[in-house]
Amino acid sequence: MKNIIVTTSVKTTLELNDTAQKLADELNLKYIKRNKTTIKQLLETTKGVIVVYKNKLSYFENDSEFFFHLDTTALKIKNSDNEPLVEIIGKEKQSVLDCTMGLAGDSILLSYYGHIVTAIEKNKIIHLITSNGLKNYVSPSEEINKAMRKIITHNYDCIDYLKSTPDNSFDIVYFDPMFSHNIKESENLSGITPLADKSFPYEEFIKEASRVGKDKIIIKAHFKDNIFEKYNFTRIVRKNTKFHFGFLEINEKTKN
Repeated sequence: MKNIIVTTSVKTTLELNDTAQKLADELNLKYIKRNKTTIKQLLETTKGVIVVYKNKLSYFENDSEFFFHLDTTALKIKNSDNEPLVEIIGKEKQSVLDCTMGLAGDSILLSYYGHIVTAIEKNKIIHLITSNGLKNYVSPSEEINKAMRKIITHNYDCIDYLKSTPDNSFDIVYFDPMFSHNIKESENLSGITPLADKSFPYEEFIKEASRVGKDKIIIKAHFKDNIFEKYNFTRIVRKNTKFHFGFLEINEKTKN
């Protein structure tokens, strides 16, 4: 979080200035009055800029803007009969630990269908922007709004969180590490790229997830990724898609 400042939109109010100042104090960051300074000008002297708008938070770094939005979540909910994540988990209410929250699209989808979702995000900026969005973003669908508000989020490294969590605490442990192959079609994720953690300790994760989970570990990864075969996940092949889901049944053998 070093070399990051907090400011407001150009059109600001005393209330917005106060909100930005309080946020900066909470994050132990410097608050800068915006005046008419451009984001580009601010980035000349700092690594990143958190901007407080009336209805959202944004984070600017380099040429990217990261802010909360529903991405394709509403479409996924509409077409949920073809969503493998929903099919793998089933209709019965499950407790789900989403270890790689990001923009929380999958967490929202699962919460919408009645599952109890806890989402973990390692990066402080991503957690800040997404958790704020889950609390405050207003969708035209009241059911989606309810689903977002129910999600519990934590700013933790998922391995640390798993290690501190008792055995059999969740039915499902889910993770969606950043794809090992770039997906050019995912322009809606471009803002998250500078913040993404490119490495993931799979073996340690699977060991801890097998202990914490009771039913399944579920992964989403690029279709060219060898993680499915390497760690014995049952792959759900999706034609004409760049990513697949896979699941690993948790039993006494995987726990040991």
